[in-house]
Amino acid sequence: MRAFTLSSFDSPPALRDDLAAPTAADGEVLVRVQGSSVNPADAAIASGMLKGMFAHEFPVLLGRDYAGVVEQVGPGATRHSAGDEVFGFLRHADPTVRAGTWAEQIVVPDGQSIARKPASLDFATAGAAPLAGVTALQCVDALHVGHGDIVLIVGATGGVGSLAVQLVVLAGAAVLAPALPEDDEYLRELGVSDVLERDGDVAAAVRERHPDGVDALLDLVSNSPDGFDAHAAALKAGGRGATPLGAAGEGPGRSNIMAVPSPENLDRLARLLDGGTLKVSIMDSFGLERAGDALSALGSTHTRGKLAIQIA
Repeated sequence: MRAFTLSSFDSPPALRDDLAAPTAADGEVLVRVQGSSVNPADAAIASGMLKGMFAHEFPVLLGRDYAGVVEQVGPGATRHSAGDEVFGFLRHADPTVRAGTWAEQIVVPDGQSIARKPASLDFATAGAAPLAGVTALQCVDALHVGHGDIVLIVGATGGVGSLAVQLVVLAGAAVLAPALPEDDEYLRELGVSDVLERDGDVAAAVRERHPDGVDALLDLVSNSPDGFDAHAAALKAGGRGATPLGAAGEGPGRSNIMAVPSPENLDRLARLLDGGTLKVSIMDSFGLERAGDALSALGSTHTRGKLAIQIA
């Protein structure tokens, strides 16, 4: 079986074609993967950034997202059948760093990390959606966005940000987003009402337009509490802030979000995608043999939306 793996902390990730194909055990299904995408967690694993946090079982398969077709159903698996088109994502550590989706076949617990693929989406688009989509949903939920709110989204052009903008607009709120000048058209098509200069004091730029501050902040770029606090200076008294990067700290109205691949979350995302309420933007696509190039592009390219991985 072909898979893109990390064999040790001392070697770069690479494509292998000598791995044994998995089989579905009790409560599992075997999925032939068609599409996936690149996420920051993949880059963190590939670089060894997580080696001090979690045990690793080599070879580690990279990749979080997937969309594909169920090929085998193990004993005790009752939610899905052979031939079902499915999608989902795997946690980066469960509890060790080992399982991934950049492979021709994967096994997935039938009661989590998997749901029916949105019927109207092709495998490439569905494979780019799960982790970013569920993260965006949970972040916007945590912010309790309502009609008439003003929301600052820092990192709005990326995979999570592009989907979060659409969700916030759907809730009847206005979005402010710092960005590069060349991002203006892209963000306004998503629904951003005011594009700010990315470089400089973002909170001060927000306060120039809204002296009392904004209702909510979604920070998708700050890896430290100091960075989050700098953006949170744009919040009005009692404002809410959320991030999936663990930088929000503690206190009223602050939420650190970790995406949960529950069937409920994935089914909800599938409905929004299937109905066209949410749209996934794919900036570029890479074959499995070029997954290393995709990892490099995530870290070196200013992306809009997602970078997809084509498995089959």
